[in-house]
Amino acid sequence: MNTLLYQSPDYFDKHGNAKPALFFWLACIFLARAWIVFVIAGVSREQGADMLALIYPNHDALYMGLAVGFPSVALMLMAGNLHRYPRVIENVWHWGRAILLAAFSCDLVLQIKHLTVGHWRFHWSSAVTLLIALWLVIYLLRSRRIQFLFASPIYRETEREKK
Repeated sequence: MNTLLYQSPDYFDKHGNAKPALFFWLACIFLARAWIVFVIAGVSREQGADMLALIYPNHDALYMGLAVGFPSVALMLMAGNLHRYPRVIENVWHWGRAILLAAFSCDLVLQIKHLTVGHWRFHWSSAVTLLIALWLVIYLLRSRRIQFLFASPIYRETEREKK
């Protein structure tokens, strides 16, 4: 990987690690949409069950959405503090692009399954969701910034910086 493309200080945080791009955050939030609905339903006490029943009438769809979104939630939590985690997490981080692509593949399979259950009837919500997912997969496959993000070395916080 040619790191000369990323010499601007804007691409790095104060510890010298690569900063995630905006589309990385958007891709992770898109995959974690079931988690967002779940948390909002948990916060709204009395209406939480009704909200989940409205958005996810089938409980299996919610559980599958939570399972597909878990890797992106984990990567979002890792992204900000890579310099503080143990070195084992560094190996997981370097596989992050492949993990996100696998999660998007599962999400696309679930979307196609829902379309087949609905006999391929056109709905704007499912069309826009499918289109956004395909755009984000293409972005993950072609983006040099994402490749750089997951391939760049992780610099650790020293004892002097902790104080």
